[in-house]
Amino acid sequence: MTAGLGDPLIPAIADEMADLADRLCRLACILANDPAVLTPHFDELQSIDLMVQTQRALVDLLRQPGPAPARIAGIPVEALAMRIEARRGAHQDQAA
Repeated sequence: MTAGLGDPLIPAIADEMADLADRLCRLACILANDPAVLTPHFDELQSIDLMVQTQRALVDLLRQPGPAPARIAGIPVEALAMRIEARRGAHQDQAA
């Protein structure tokens, strides 16, 4: 059985993802406040920030009610929204 939006597994996964995003954000803040780390690893720290934003957007996507297209349209990271929509379409094609 696959987990649907009514499945209690979905909010449990969303909660776990939110906790991981919070931990990653705290780590990034600690690293960014150290000039010895920030200067040589600025791009990597920006990547961590994007990971946190992406993870939080996915959490919101899992938690929001409503049809998938409307939920996907609400994703603030545009590139992520485009990837999710493309992957959703590919999975629909495979299921057909």
